[in-house]
Amino acid sequence: MKENPAYQAVTVMKVDWDVHSGGEVAQEHGVRQRATLVMLSGGEEIGRVSWSAKREDIEPLFKAAI
Repeated sequence: MKENPAYQAVTVMKVDWDVHSGGEVAQEHGVRQRATLVMLSGGEEIGRVSWSAKREDIEPLFKAAI
């Protein structure tokens, strides 16, 4: 976000898997495993990444969201 100020327009919400894995947010978005990033725009999923913290995996989601 520091390298591309446009990404600051993206709201990030962290959901603790250990606490909320069976909860409404995880179920609503079909999150079945920890370390899952789901990108939404207008309430619709535009992409997801699981088990990766690589920039090349995550950045396309931020680009799609702005």
